[in-house]
Amino acid sequence: MDNFYIGYRDPLFGIIIFFLLIFIISFANYWWSIYKNKNEESNIQRFIDKFQIDDSKNEYKIIFEDKNLTLESIILLAKSYKKIGEYEKSIGIYLYALKKYTKRAQKQQILFLLGKVYLKAGFIERAREVFIESLKISPRHEESLKYLTITYDILKRYDKALEVLDALEELGSEIKKEKTYLQALYISSLETSYIKKEKLLYDFASLKSTQRIYIEFLLKYNKPINFYKIKNFDFLNIFDILWRMDISGFDMDFAKNHPFLSDILSARGVFYTEKKSDIFELDILKSLVNAGYKRADINFEYFCSKCKNSYPFYFSRCPNCHSIDSVKIIPKLTQKVTQSEISTYI
Repeated sequence: MDNFYIGYRDPLFGIIIFFLLIFIISFANYWWSIYKNKNEESNIQRFIDKFQIDDSKNEYKIIFEDKNLTLESIILLAKSYKKIGEYEKSIGIYLYALKKYTKRAQKQQILFLLGKVYLKAGFIERAREVFIESLKISPRHEESLKYLTITYDILKRYDKALEVLDALEELGSEIKKEKTYLQALYISSLETSYIKKEKLLYDFASLKSTQRIYIEFLLKYNKPINFYKIKNFDFLNIFDILWRMDISGFDMDFAKNHPFLSDILSARGVFYTEKKSDIFELDILKSLVNAGYKRADINFEYFCSKCKNSYPFYFSRCPNCHSIDSVKIIPKLTQKVTQSEISTYI
């Protein structure tokens, strides 16, 4: 027994034990990595199989048979198809690339780009699945987290979107605007009392988008707008709402002293003013109304100041570049269509 304790105290014995532990840990880590990679490969293969690639056409096999093609070239080709709207071909290339490229970083990159194509093509649920699969490989990939937030927003799963934003915040991303916007949408979707919801939405009305959410909430419940309460709102961002709103919804005392509201009501013929408007279309309409011509009207286009795309509908988040609060409302002069004219076209 004494011999054992003497051996245990021997420095050489301690060194042997130390290196033995290192070997055991390294051996276990090596086999765990192999098991993890095989499991990851199996998961990705099952994921690919869900989308049922038709290999019989050999369309993508022919592309990948060229040994000189790098992954960057394959990605460039897929992006080219995406740019011209050939989403099916772009998706097919990425799915086939997942079979051919085995490194974790490569698979993560391909999955992320594949998710963006699905999102662009309008397959939101599939995009969500792909971004989650991408994050299984690289949980700290900020771009995948950002796009996952967007998919949850489009799917109206605002609670999940806010959870993803918490992860982004932990990584040091700037999420203040995004979080305010999604919190307002989440509050708007809650089943709670009108009074509580109105107060919460007003508290979050610090962005153009959340101010509009608040106004739309009031109109949805046929509640009057307290213009003194929203005097600091960006009224240009609700130009279309104000133009189409019933005259009875305006506070005339407030409107007469507010340049923009005064211009709108003058252009609609509610009261007369000689003051020139800063908005060309309203100024023209005011002149036409004052001259007795009442067939002119305004339609609206919605322009993204970031990606420069325009749409016939309002957006808080740009459908193309996904920016928040980048919308600019552009008024367009048009001819007013009467109800009888509508009936004739029908």
